[in-house]
Amino acid sequence: MLDKDEHPDALKVLQLIGRNLDDDGIFAIHDNAAWTVIQMNATEECINELDGMAEVSLVEKEATVKSFVTQQTTAPWGLQRISNEAGASGDAQAQAFTYSFEDESLGAGVDIYVVDTGVRVSHSVFGGRAVEGFSFTDTAADGDGHGTHVAGSSAGARFGVAQKANIIAVKVLGDDGSGSSSNTIAGMNWVINNHNKRKTQDGFIGSIMSMSWGLQAIAQTVDQAIDGAIGEGIHVSVAAGNDGADACTISPSHLGGSNSAVVTVGSVNIKNAVSSFSNIGSCVDIYAPGEQILSSWNTGDAVINFLSGTSMATPQNSGVMAYLMEQDASLRTDPAALKAKLLSLARKNVITGSLGGSANLLLSNGVDGSVSNYSIKRTTPEDRRTVTGSPATWAKNLVNNLGQRWVVESTDSPVRY
Repeated sequence: MLDKDEHPDALKVLQLIGRNLDDDGIFAIHDNAAWTVIQMNATEECINELDGMAEVSLVEKEATVKSFVTQQTTAPWGLQRISNEAGASGDAQAQAFTYSFEDESLGAGVDIYVVDTGVRVSHSVFGGRAVEGFSFTDTAADGDGHGTHVAGSSAGARFGVAQKANIIAVKVLGDDGSGSSSNTIAGMNWVINNHNKRKTQDGFIGSIMSMSWGLQAIAQTVDQAIDGAIGEGIHVSVAAGNDGADACTISPSHLGGSNSAVVTVGSVNIKNAVSSFSNIGSCVDIYAPGEQILSSWNTGDAVINFLSGTSMATPQNSGVMAYLMEQDASLRTDPAALKAKLLSLARKNVITGSLGGSANLLLSNGVDGSVSNYSIKRTTPEDRRTVTGSPATWAKNLVNNLGQRWVVESTDSPVRY
């Protein structure tokens, strides 16, 4: 490193030592306002000569910089897929995959509003981080299961992406999984008002609306409510839909693509193929794991369930958004900037199947766990025994790091919106 005040001409030093450089010579010269760094391949003789020069303040060998990656080794396949370049393979209902991440805060402090059928906030995966917010009925409790599953995928311990984020239940759909556009608008308006209140409180990070539902057509009133949320600095993640059609034909998925800062999410399976049910097209921004996804369920605090759908892909995208927001303060209230960051981190050109004109982008948290893409079978890594029989049997005997004995509701993985 050369002191510019004492020796403004770095090239003079290079000329003095040039005779001692090895065959590779100089790699680069890096300048800033105070000093110049010269990066080179040099012989020991050259290094010694540099170290003895008054014009050179420091000679140091290059060091390798490595990121600090934390790994959770009892994860569903989707968490390995979003955090591992090689992806995942084998039994999609196995739970011996590896989730890798650099930031152990995992979205802590970020508010994820699950605009859905409600949430079983007492479920053990939430660890007290989930609360009831808005409901068009008397309670935001979940009588359907869809909202609880979505919440667990976005921020539940073990099954979710942002495992330390806050979950706020916004019940706009009934216990039959359906609802009205007016209820969804009321719920989104409540989110905007609550977000603005939360902004004034200590510890506030930012807000995400995770919405795993869609209409049968384009509704301008719904779109306006979403635009209003974006305008207030709320990030919005929506499902592409499960009709195997063009996502640009319905609300809110048509707001994806270049239309706004909304992120529309399609679904892939464990083989990186577009799910047969997933909507596609130019309004789909990114694809995420959406088949045979295991997450929390509404019928008990230790009950889990497999579901499939773009509804299951969307909360994983919401979780990555929360993860990135907590890391970078500049993204927290700038939906357009966060969307750009999300798409820049995505794994490119690894998806197979018909995309209908959408970008070939697969959700990533920006980490490569360097896990070999070997076939995962349904095993219990905690006790190293090979499991025979149904997932319901092994789940009852599986004690994970939460100290819970899980009960699987079903392994059928029905497609939900």
